[in-house]
Amino acid sequence: MLGWKELAPEVHHFDFEVPGCQELAFTPGQFVSVLEKADGKEITRAYSIASPRGGNRFALCLNRVPDGLLSSYLFTLHPGEEVEMHEPLGYFTLRHPERRAVFVATGTGIAPFRSMLLDHLPKTQPKITLLFGTRYEHSLLYREDMERLEKEFPSFRFLPTLTCPSESWNGRTGRVQQHLDEALALRSPEDMANVDVYVCGLKEMVDDVRRELKKRGFGRQQIIFEKYD
Repeated sequence: MLGWKELAPEVHHFDFEVPGCQELAFTPGQFVSVLEKADGKEITRAYSIASPRGGNRFALCLNRVPDGLLSSYLFTLHPGEEVEMHEPLGYFTLRHPERRAVFVATGTGIAPFRSMLLDHLPKTQPKITLLFGTRYEHSLLYREDMERLEKEFPSFRFLPTLTCPSESWNGRTGRVQQHLDEALALRSPEDMANVDVYVCGLKEMVDDVRRELKKRGFGRQQIIFEKYD
């Protein structure tokens, strides 16, 4: 591990380097599985890569899970210490870069989207909207990155929303489900055919958003999702 920084209470951004490798091959949106042994048993946990492609470095974003064996272990790492990981895998990737996309995330579910945005926007500039929900303003992970990308690329919209806003917050409030129509921005029924929706976060949110999208007429091929336990 190269180092880490705190993004929010109990949420860290970790930077890693793969020794003996010039180029880590992965597709933005994929994950790596971290291995560790506890009580004689091998434990594996999958974490989405939170960085764009380039070189042999990559980043992870994860929260410390109470009594979580692997997250607690990673939070104790010091720069220079090593961990064992499997190569990147997964199918939660941008399927059609030429189509308009809506990303819906909560919490650390923003990690794969950060990888996709930092990788694709400078190259292809597809029209992408990110609807990101957290409880508190200080939990808007990678907020500076998202606001910078929104200023730099007119094709990108960032829509944050809070369920526990402070009195000083003047942005969107409530769960991401309440702001789906704004994020989708469908001007006509025909628009729906040209939009893919990617959803990442805890199971309850993902299932709710999928139901809402199906009610609006989205097909299964247009809804790409990844659930976190």
